[in-house]
Amino acid sequence: MIVVVILLVLVAIAGLATAFAVALARSGRKSQAAAIHIPGVDVAVPASWAGSHDPEARLHRRIRDAAKALDATIGNADVTQLDERARLLITARELDQRLVTIWALPANAKADPLAAVDRGISDFEKAAASITLAPGLDSGLSTPPTLPPIPPLPPQPAERRDQPEPPAGLAQ
Repeated sequence: MIVVVILLVLVAIAGLATAFAVALARSGRKSQAAAIHIPGVDVAVPASWAGSHDPEARLHRRIRDAAKALDATIGNADVTQLDERARLLITARELDQRLVTIWALPANAKADPLAAVDRGISDFEKAAASITLAPGLDSGLSTPPTLPPIPPLPPQPAERRDQPEPPAGLAQ
């Protein structure tokens, strides 16, 4: 009897360990998918770029981070910045597509295209930073506008106490 109980406990522990391993693997896949996704830019990049130290993967992450900064500050943008933001997201997509193309090249043919894309990404980061840090029309609204003072209420007449109060169940 004791052997059966011990076996059941061991099977339960093994089941819990398996469930934990499956949940951990799913979480890892989700975080890798989030690591390669760029908001507003739909380019299919290799999943191996999520944690890779390849030059293409590092450059992709630089694009992702600059695009995320643009996306995070969209609420502070004024109308004149929308065209510039859209142009920058198109530039990010083009740079990312070039990175995927370069990734497929043989190793000895990557140096010059990577250098050109690196310069393009530096320009993209500078432009994204200038828009992200630029004050927009909405940025001054963090303090509430000053309102005129509210005039005092007129004095209210005192309640009459000579009338009996209505029963609690009746609506007034």
